[in-house]
Amino acid sequence: MKILLTLLTLLIVSTVDGHQCRAKFNEDMFGECSFVNGCNGTILAGNVCEEQHCCIRTVIPASQTCISVNDFDILYNTSRASFLRNVLNFGINAAGICDNCQAKAAFLAVAATMTQNFQTDEATGTDAEFAADDNKYGNTEEGEGSFYRRRGFFGLRGKVMYQRLQTLKPQFQSLTNPELAALVENSIIIASELWKNPNLLNGKFMCKHLNMEFI
Repeated sequence: MKILLTLLTLLIVSTVDGHQCRAKFNEDMFGECSFVNGCNGTILAGNVCEEQHCCIRTVIPASQTCISVNDFDILYNTSRASFLRNVLNFGINAAGICDNCQAKAAFLAVAATMTQNFQTDEATGTDAEFAADDNKYGNTEEGEGSFYRRRGFFGLRGKVMYQRLQTLKPQFQSLTNPELAALVENSIIIASELWKNPNLLNGKFMCKHLNMEFI
């Protein structure tokens, strides 16, 4: 019986792992079903991925080393650590805090908190679970709590933040295509901009060195 259950589990995993998946709202964004630790890219909720996630693979340009293998991998010891280090090094350099140990620690703390310790790049849940946000954070219509859910390393959440990002950084198409804000190549740039200007999107987000507050 145990052997049968094991074979069944392996069969389920093998039929899902590597299958194509798409973002919930933008079907032009697609990736492959993957376990988190095997994803070198953006991790989105995948409706067809069973217990796995939808991994959209990403290549981040090399940058100066601000956090070393020894500094980071001891805290996040998985096969995804190398990819994350590249992403975070890029963002920390862009934020101009490569030589500031306290600032780097705070930047990493925010990013880890907003991504559930780097396990996902957008909040996960059903539309019903996000319905409580349909009339919060600038959302006014049914379904907007889910559409404008929390995404990215510094946690964009709600229509107001996405709308202001659209105005300031139209290249991210955040108001009409909010899932683009979850893509790590975009979200790490957004995070570095928010670090340099904590009031960039709503006047309430504060992340100056070790003084952090979230709405």
